[in-house]
Amino acid sequence: MKVKSKEAILVPKNARTFSIMPGALGASPTFIDKKIVSLDLGNYTIYLGDTIKVKDKPYKVNSIVKTIVGKRIVYNISSAPLTKSSMFVFPMLGGTRRLFMYDSLFVNCFIGTEKYKNKIVLLYRFSGDTLFLKFEKALRQFRGFIDCYDPSPYFVLFVFKVPEQHKENYVHFLNGRYSELEPDYKDKLLDFHGFDIDGELAQILYKSTKRRDRLEDSLDIVLDADVELYSIMNEEDEIFNPKIYI
Repeated sequence: MKVKSKEAILVPKNARTFSIMPGALGASPTFIDKKIVSLDLGNYTIYLGDTIKVKDKPYKVNSIVKTIVGKRIVYNISSAPLTKSSMFVFPMLGGTRRLFMYDSLFVNCFIGTEKYKNKIVLLYRFSGDTLFLKFEKALRQFRGFIDCYDPSPYFVLFVFKVPEQHKENYVHFLNGRYSELEPDYKDKLLDFHGFDIDGELAQILYKSTKRRDRLEDSLDIVLDADVELYSIMNEEDEIFNPKIYI
């Protein structure tokens, strides 16, 4: 007979999110306006705004979401979702997601900080591992590298200029004109993120009829022919704010 652990199990998903699998003591969420604001795990409670260490890595709790995995209830605890910059701007630096440790130590991409405006900013979890130290050294050698600093002992921030060949694409992103990105860069976006031509990103880039119909049905409106099929970025979400992560 399988015995369920009394303690909840906390598992990192990526550099922004960890999962909680409730133990024998269960989990009891508290809601305000349909939003989970705390999670009672029997022997302790997690609140929005807390900082929780998972395998010695701190996670700022800004979101608690209940999901079902198989037949099991799992709670995903996150500091922040991926920014739009992570989708549309990050690939301007070239390379691949694997090269940039996108699925492990990469946290988020931004278009600026309080000090640096209209740049490409990458936030990573710091690691003393030799591979990461070599990676950090390599990023400092990038042609557009401007600065690197630690907003906390657990994070490191890299700042780059927007590559000259992508300045027009950068402006299109700022204005939410995704369909006006250069054709070669659209291909780069799909390749970088591993998406195919029928996926959601391609439907945004090429203003697909399928996506337009779906939006019109869900919003119960008729969209103008020239309207973009994805919302423009919110600048506040795309500027690095240390209070969200640290």
